[in-house]
Amino acid sequence: MRTYCERIWLNSVTSASTGSAVAWHGETTYGNKKSEIATFFEVADCHCKVRLHKISIENMDEFINKIKLLAETASKFAGFLESEYKS
Repeated sequence: MRTYCERIWLNSVTSASTGSAVAWHGETTYGNKKSEIATFFEVADCHCKVRLHKISIENMDEFINKIKLLAETASKFAGFLESEYKS
């Protein structure tokens, strides 16, 4: 199994805000437990954080669809804001 890890800053380097996004899929170990597969997408901005974490009762297709829906909704919202505020 391949591991995927991407971390990006959402704000410019001159910003005082610490916005970031992390995408992770891979083997991990928590405490003394045996290793397991963890899959999540996390967005943070200053002091707030949201993590979509694949849980055991959903299959990978369900999690992928959740991520795609989030991306589509964010893209539509960005388009709306551009049309409202860029003249």
